[in-house]
Amino acid sequence: MRNRLFTVALLAFAVLALAAPTASLAKDSPSETAVYAVANLDKADMVKDLTKALTKVKGVTAAKADAEAGKFIVTFNPEKTNPDALTAVVTKVAADAKFEGVQAAEGSGEKSGCGACPSKATCGKKK
Repeated sequence: MRNRLFTVALLAFAVLALAAPTASLAKDSPSETAVYAVANLDKADMVKDLTKALTKVKGVTAAKADAEAGKFIVTFNPEKTNPDALTAVVTKVAADAKFEGVQAAEGSGEKSGCGACPSKATCGKKK
């Protein structure tokens, strides 16, 4: 009985020790927000289709609609995806969608740049 209790306690400690670094890495991951002007966001099917398509993209951490403003907001990790890839997905679902720009995600603690570049990853690089 004593050995079993010791084994369970040791396993619980190991799981907690391994989970702690993973949680801190997620918090330190950079995130940016891409904003799209999309018509028909008041229709549930449009929002559902956009959300479903974008959640399949590696690096997308959130996708939500602001129907009143006509905006669809996508939060993503710029180390895993980029605005061009997101725009390709968005325009497959909503052909009339217009990419408006990228900004630092809310709560990321990062300040956005001048706004001239589509992503911090490409900021200052000439094509």
